[in-house]
Amino acid sequence: MRSMLSDTSVLVVDDEPFVLETTAFILQRLGFEAVYTAERAQQAIEYIDSDHASISLLLCDLNMPDVDGVELLRLLAERGFEGDIVLFSGEDKRTLKMAESLAKARNLSVLGAVSKPLQVDELSQLLTKRGQILRKSSRPATQMVAKERLVRAIEDEELEPWFQPKVEIASKRVVGVEALVRWPNSEEGMIFPDAFIPVAEEHNLIDALTFLVLKKSAAMQAEWQKLGLNLKIAVNVSMDSLYELSFPERVASYLSDHNVDPSSFQLEVTESRLMEDLVTPLDNLLRLRLKKISLSIDDFGTGHSNLSQLRDLPFDELKLDRSFVQGAATDERTRALLESSVEIAKKLDMEIIVEGVETLEEWQRVEILGCEVVQGYFVSRPLPGSDIPAWVEQWPEQCKSLFSRAA
Repeated sequence: MRSMLSDTSVLVVDDEPFVLETTAFILQRLGFEAVYTAERAQQAIEYIDSDHASISLLLCDLNMPDVDGVELLRLLAERGFEGDIVLFSGEDKRTLKMAESLAKARNLSVLGAVSKPLQVDELSQLLTKRGQILRKSSRPATQMVAKERLVRAIEDEELEPWFQPKVEIASKRVVGVEALVRWPNSEEGMIFPDAFIPVAEEHNLIDALTFLVLKKSAAMQAEWQKLGLNLKIAVNVSMDSLYELSFPERVASYLSDHNVDPSSFQLEVTESRLMEDLVTPLDNLLRLRLKKISLSIDDFGTGHSNLSQLRDLPFDELKLDRSFVQGAATDERTRALLESSVEIAKKLDMEIIVEGVETLEEWQRVEILGCEVVQGYFVSRPLPGSDIPAWVEQWPEQCKSLFSRAA
């Protein structure tokens, strides 16, 4: 049986013949049979444009004459190149990292960036990662739902909030949950947000969806309180929603309808675009604070959030994106940004929560930094609201088990 590697066509692009020869030899040692080379970026583009072969893996030098590696990445993106890419160069690590970020921003599949001279072990590790990516990409692509179908589902209140627990690091106590929208469907099973959130944003349905989640979350909060369970619920809100001056009153109305204390709710504000006019959002955020609803700036460091908004808007919590946690383990710049963000939040007297904590090692890393609350698969996946009371009850035993493994 032929291996997956033997069926993969590889193209190596570098202006130095010796590097091409050495890299091709390394790839063949690793099991690749169809290895092609190009001394110029333009030659590589002509090769990819031809019907001669379908290139599924490309290794590219950055510093080349005529058309350099950065330009080559742009040309690949313009052509919708779907193969995997490994960048390599004699440039400094910061330049390599920035080139990798640029390629990803152009929606290219980048396995990593490595320094010259290329090492067998380092390349082998990247190609192992490629195998993992291939397995993930073998899943069916997300099929977006039709606008009309989503409108009907919102009107019929088919969508439901599921809840992911948040745990205080110091006490290991469950202190809250985040409401994450799900769409149970009898024919298709569970429909996840990536199939309908973009549709909601494109067709101005995000407010209707937000208020449906808020309404159902308030109803669930009322049920939990009858059982003696008091957890703060966080609901995601787009910054775009804060341009509607009636927004605070609508939020308060839903909470009042279910006799829910506003202080038991939090809004996690996400930014879909750069906010030029902050007057109306500030008006709304201040009125929400006056109603005792707490405010979190969500996914800090990934969108358009910036330091001036931490200064000018009344947030009382900073929520760090999972990419900070995962990247800090291997990237010095990401680690420095994570440490700086935590320090800034502390000085602004903001609570710090980290999402996407998936391992004990990540828990310990953010604990050392002084973060206060964690959320992620290490603690729990999102659960139906009806399952939360039982989960909270058994959490102490589960927590002991999780941490005893590290002892």
